[in-house]
Amino acid sequence: MGEPREGGGTGAAKSRAWPSIGTGLFALLFALPCAANPAQRPIDARTADAVIAADKAWGDAEMQGDAAFVDWLLLPDYRSIGHDGKATDKATIVSGTRDPEKVKAYAAKASAYRAQWPSQPQVTLQGDTAILAWTASDPKMGSAVRSCDIFVYRSGHWHALYSQHSDPPA
Repeated sequence: MGEPREGGGTGAAKSRAWPSIGTGLFALLFALPCAANPAQRPIDARTADAVIAADKAWGDAEMQGDAAFVDWLLLPDYRSIGHDGKATDKATIVSGTRDPEKVKAYAAKASAYRAQWPSQPQVTLQGDTAILAWTASDPKMGSAVRSCDIFVYRSGHWHALYSQHSDPPA
């Protein structure tokens, strides 16, 4: 509560609390636009670690239904090729991220896949282009690429252009 002041009341402490509440409120109001702005996420550097961070932020956004971030991260001509060879465009992915049932199903499927098939990232940088390949963490599971994402560095941020996924080894 507050520290008692002379005379037994806490009025002085309450008046001292207002600046901290005001400061906290100011910080919260300042932070909200930053949290909503995808450009404030830590994926700005032209490094392999930033590419991996962009991919992680993307996966988190899809599992949390953050369609605004997914829309921002994927370039207009983004395509994902599934293990069955079927192409999925950006609009379909963003739309799915807006659907709570699809988000829930995707989150469960992605979590189960990652648990069953642990992978490690390998990044190749070439100028403004990065290739992020995911291979098995356990050498006994083979060295096949499980998925591959191509990122392009535009306007100070990494953005996804293309993804290809394959079935795990039988």
